Amino acid sequence: MERRKFLESIGKCGIGAGLCSLLALPSASQTQDTETQLPGHSCQERIEFAEGWLKNFMRVLDENADDQTKRRIMEANGIACARNYLESTGRVIEPIPFEEWVARVKEQGGGGAIQIEGNTIYYQYLKNYQGLDAPEDFCLCPFVETKPEGLSATYCHCSVGYIMELFERRFGRPVKVELLESVLRGGKRCKFKIELA
Repeated sequence: MERRKFLESIGKCGIGAGLCSLLALPSASQTQDTETQLPGHSCQERIEFAEGWLKNFMRVLDENADDQTKRRIMEANGIACARNYLESTGRVIEPIPFEEWVARVKEQGGGGAIQIEGNTIYYQYLKNYQGLDAPEDFCLCPFVETKPEGLSATYCHCSVGYIMELFERRFGRPVKVELLESVLRGGKRCKFKIELA
């Protein structure tokens, strides 16, 4: 679904003013009528502003921090994003031994997203957070799904932290995650190498 249609559908479903409210929460005195636009900018203008702000922030980060610091900051952001996602959805990842997880993946086939070689996992995003098939060249981060021109590839380290948090919770132990390919960097998919620490 296109972002604009998604925003419109949220408004029609009676969830306040849709995603626009996330960028500028209305005061108690403002109406919550789903057919009424919040005063100010349109949802599209807010999206464009947020994308522009993100590009500027990433440029400033690139210009003022060394590679290790940039990666650490973006990975920490990805970890926070994963934790927020799990908390907001109420999803709990129960840790299981790696060998048991491998047996389950082999039994279920991994869906093409997972390949296992010894203690190394190769993982790629094939579905979005709703479990729907994701086309190639589509960034699954809702903040940059349009791949804003000029957005720094440093941003992709956020996904490294996200994957790290999910797999560390799954195995109950540290993992090392390496970004192999990303849509933002010109790849067809976002692909990761995960190794047990």
